[in-house]
Amino acid sequence: MLLVLKNIGEQNNLFLAAVMLYLIAAVFALALMKHHKLCNLVTNTICMAAALIGIAAAILRISTDTILTPVTIFESRITFLFLEIKIDQLSAFFVLCLSVLVLCVSIYSIGYNSHYYQKRNVGFFNFLYASFIMSMLMVIISGNAIFFYLSWEAMSLISYFLVIFESEHEENRRAGRLYIIMTHLGTAFLLIGFMIMFAYTQSFDMFGSSELIPEMAKNLMFICFLIGFGTKAGVIPLHIWLPYAHPAAPSNVSALMSGFMIKTAIYGLIRFVLCYLQVQQVWWGAVILCIGIVSAVLGVAYAIMEHNIKRLLAFHSVENIGIILIGLGVSFIAAAQNNDFLSGLALVAALLHTFNHALFKGGLFLGAGSLQYATHTKDIEKLGGLIHKMPVTAVMVLCFSLAISAIVPFNGFISEWLTYQALFLNINMGMAGQNILSILSIAALALSGALAAACFVKLFGISFLGLPRSDDAAQAKEVPLAMNIGMGILAALCLIIGVFPAVFVKLADQVAGSILGASVVETLQSGFMSATVPLAVSENSIAPAEILAALAVVILMVLLTLRLCFGKLKARKYGTWDCGFESINARMQYTATGFSKPIRIVLSILYRPGRKVVIEKGESDYFPKSVKYQVWTEPIFEKYLYNPVIRVLKSGSEKMICLVQTGSVHVYLLYIFISILALMFYNRVV
Repeated sequence: MLLVLKNIGEQNNLFLAAVMLYLIAAVFALALMKHHKLCNLVTNTICMAAALIGIAAAILRISTDTILTPVTIFESRITFLFLEIKIDQLSAFFVLCLSVLVLCVSIYSIGYNSHYYQKRNVGFFNFLYASFIMSMLMVIISGNAIFFYLSWEAMSLISYFLVIFESEHEENRRAGRLYIIMTHLGTAFLLIGFMIMFAYTQSFDMFGSSELIPEMAKNLMFICFLIGFGTKAGVIPLHIWLPYAHPAAPSNVSALMSGFMIKTAIYGLIRFVLCYLQVQQVWWGAVILCIGIVSAVLGVAYAIMEHNIKRLLAFHSVENIGIILIGLGVSFIAAAQNNDFLSGLALVAALLHTFNHALFKGGLFLGAGSLQYATHTKDIEKLGGLIHKMPVTAVMVLCFSLAISAIVPFNGFISEWLTYQALFLNINMGMAGQNILSILSIAALALSGALAAACFVKLFGISFLGLPRSDDAAQAKEVPLAMNIGMGILAALCLIIGVFPAVFVKLADQVAGSILGASVVETLQSGFMSATVPLAVSENSIAPAEILAALAVVILMVLLTLRLCFGKLKARKYGTWDCGFESINARMQYTATGFSKPIRIVLSILYRPGRKVVIEKGESDYFPKSVKYQVWTEPIFEKYLYNPVIRVLKSGSEKMICLVQTGSVHVYLLYIFISILALMFYNRVV
């Protein structure tokens, strides 16, 4: 084996420097394992430096159109086993997403990991943390399918160990088992796709040509890639691992998993389907669009029923992956129809939402970690009144909640607005099926947006407003400064992109243009303070900064008018109406269960809700000692899809064991003899 570094330009040097720094961080984590505080500080500082280099390298790469020579960083005598990196604009964009998130999460981790000191192996955790980031980076910059596959496997295995890091809890171990099974199921389909690629091209080059692959084989590859990457992305019905794994992992890891790891699947779909296979079938895009619709609506529908903050956020990851897939679906359909502008616009919307989701979903998981850090619970029903105890965290979580709900002037609104416009432009005369699908997508996007807003009203209102519902909530304190700085950078970026989106739209457009060969920025009429797209059907346009400025002027004018008309207002405090009771207590407040019940009733056909009431009798039926009311929703996909399959597989395995494992040495020798004959026959035929 030999190490080969050749044809390395400045940009490649920066990417390799980032990789090496993550490797150094992992080594330092092991070396300083006995010194928890120093280990945590050094490891995360090195990761922050690597992230800054990654940001610089990614922006530099996106802004240049030159073709970079691939860099072989490892080569062996084994055929096809060589590690080659190749960074184009698409790779650089995802490196930018990862690096921005890693920078903020690493700052946050300096404070968050302190609750592990002298309790857990902080050095081993930081080793896994740095290695996990490095594996995700290697997935994005891989230059061939073998290197991609190895990096993908490393990413999956390392994230498994992070999911079960707090392994003393049975639910965490169960979440880890489910995660590793589902991720390897998806990986098996990816391997099939790569084998088909090699069978026809005799190459694993991801950046090569697929002209030699026949149409039927391309269709099979698309299905394999859709299942393989869809499992990692958590699309419905392959999502079942996601609401278990995210709550089990530490919150800073959950932020990376939800904020970026599941986006590696989006990268894979764009790289292998749009770039390599070059979409020629409209039904490919239609299938992705349908999966996006189902994932967006059902993801948010299940999220609003959850009271565990991290499970709630996990289901919202399913929803937002659905929104991204809606944009990708339209892009694939338009690409198959040679409509470069619409394909580019939809791809820009999908890429921008990918970046936006990394910011606000990463921030929300960090916010959930701050709540758990301060109150030792993830249950919304045990929180309340935290806006007085944790005002900075409250502001951050509010910003992220507004962003994910696509509220002006935050970034979620921009990418969803562009997705809407792509869907409207996808409606054309004479294409009834495509038009119906586009209209359904618009309705699904609107419904998911409304439910998302309701969900985060519940999350913020029940968690931060009212009175504390537990002693831990009553005694909560603001988290360490480093944690708030990490969240603060993400919140600021959410607002900046929402107010001044043109720069970020241009970055996404440069990536889309490098793939499709056409730019949409010139048609997008973008200025420094606006990002508008003229629509032939409705001539809609947006200008977020102008909207924000107008809103600020209106509020200022109202305040001045009130001051001039009524003078200085005096605050008068009164007691809240207590319905005749002596005092108001936390039990009188609206609960998360009560807030979501109207939706549970309306969508009962989906939730199949159940309830249980346990009454402990008192002196009379009118004065019971206690009443316990429990409600739940039925896990439809687990009960009606996965459990029957598991039962069949388990039953079949038991029967096969009885047939194969006879306990006879003669039978086992016969197995060996038959296997040797089969291999000899295969070798002779080939």
